[in-house]
Amino acid sequence: MQKRDLTLVAILRGVSYLGDAIALIALYLRLSHGAHASWAIASLSIAAALPLVLLSPISGFIIDHTPAKRLLTILCFCEGVVCVGIGLWHGRVVTIGLMALLSCFVAFSLPGYSALVPTIAGEDNLTAANSTMQSVQGIAAVAGPGLGGLLVGLLGQSWPLYFDAISFGLGALGTWLLVTDRRPDPGVVRPKKGERDLGAGMRILFRDGVLRPLVITFVVFLLSLVMINVAEVFFITKTLHSSALMYGLVGTSFGVGNVVGAVASSKLKQHDVSLAKASLIGLLVISVMTGLIGLVEHVGYLFVILVILGTAVGVLNVAVMTLMTVRTPEAQRGQMFAASSAAFTSAEILGTVFGGLILTIVAPRTVFQIAGVVTTIVALLFGPLALRATRSAKNSELETQGA
Repeated sequence: MQKRDLTLVAILRGVSYLGDAIALIALYLRLSHGAHASWAIASLSIAAALPLVLLSPISGFIIDHTPAKRLLTILCFCEGVVCVGIGLWHGRVVTIGLMALLSCFVAFSLPGYSALVPTIAGEDNLTAANSTMQSVQGIAAVAGPGLGGLLVGLLGQSWPLYFDAISFGLGALGTWLLVTDRRPDPGVVRPKKGERDLGAGMRILFRDGVLRPLVITFVVFLLSLVMINVAEVFFITKTLHSSALMYGLVGTSFGVGNVVGAVASSKLKQHDVSLAKASLIGLLVISVMTGLIGLVEHVGYLFVILVILGTAVGVLNVAVMTLMTVRTPEAQRGQMFAASSAAFTSAEILGTVFGGLILTIVAPRTVFQIAGVVTTIVALLFGPLALRATRSAKNSELETQGA
């Protein structure tokens, strides 16, 4: 394992995640004024998410057939330039258009770094590496919104974007300074245009007996979590009659739990069965905690519940990420991560839409109760399938070794 490179990537990605979180708050505040503000914010969210879905077949293929350092350095530089443009031009249409352009680059860089980290860490250190990366992402998610609001208040709406641009510039420089590079296997001939397999990533996820049930379950959980995120502000401020400050503090408690779970996950054993067990336990804890939120009568209980919920999500993220990495051939990890990013982003888009729709029909409390029931059923249905598949694969491996 290249500890220097892993530390450098973790710092660079942490700063980048922080910059993104700060910039997003600034953009939401920018678009929250004037007529049709809600539609403008919704359009911004779609512009940020849709390219990750649409470009996933192309991005995964290019990531697996291009030297990582060169590709990621160029992408970081381009992302920084676009951020400067968003800081300079404040029009709604221009802002949303540039966000879509920025997301086109992110569609390549996000799975690109995910595929590079295992190369840096080595095959025996994947759990620890994923734990580190999830931890810095969680810390950025906790600190970003507060810093974003503070920077907007002190310096205006452009400087948070310039800070994000600087974070991308540092990412470009730091990536170029890495010793480790992920390069295509020199023995593999790059396919011609008409022979390119752009669906390999999805096939890896949905043909594998272990990954298929886990990915399906994870998608349902993401959809549910996004739905309750939509309902949460109304549940806390309207149903529980609490303040906007309390809403922010409750969200922070979830983020703190997420970091704790990610850090604790570094102790997980890097075996399919252990990772599947951790995933199943995390799924069940999330289901129970989500349902409990729907029964709460005082906002104080939410702090305890959301710390536990966030911890379970942190463990689940690391376990699923490591399991996907372990079960994917190194040469196809870019395509796998691009496909998983597309699947998970699609769940987030649908969750936002469903959350808004269902809130027009039922009370916010009911959204949590429905999500708790649905996720429990899915966890009990698909979780054991993944666990059974990992045990079968392990038994087959032992029989092969014995023969």
